[in-house]
Amino acid sequence: MRPVDPKAVRPRNVAVGGRELAIAWADGHESYYPFELLRRACPCAGCRERALRGSRPALRLVEGPSLRELGIARVEPVGAYALRIVWADGHDAGIYAFEELRRACPCGRCRGELAGQAREGLDNEGAGG
Repeated sequence: MRPVDPKAVRPRNVAVGGRELAIAWADGHESYYPFELLRRACPCAGCRERALRGSRPALRLVEGPSLRELGIARVEPVGAYALRIVWADGHDAGIYAFEELRRACPCGRCRGELAGQAREGLDNEGAGG
């Protein structure tokens, strides 16, 4: 995967609107992340373990609200590289790096670029491999 342009991963503005987290990036692009997408992709250790092991983590955790009931209480900067999302149910362990958020932009343009990069990678593997 190609590296992300450093300017592309600097947010100018972050806002919660409706059921989405909106980020306006320094390069002019705007990303809108549905709450459900963000919570499913939570990068904290507990959520990652749950995703890897399925619904049976080694430590029994009390489940929060359904994904449709999620809300964001606030969003906090973490240094100059990430955001911490404090969910309305109190979950706040995930630190979402700007570069990862930009790579995960769900807009059609970014998804198309990602698909193109994947195709290029497959073409390059076939040529060199």
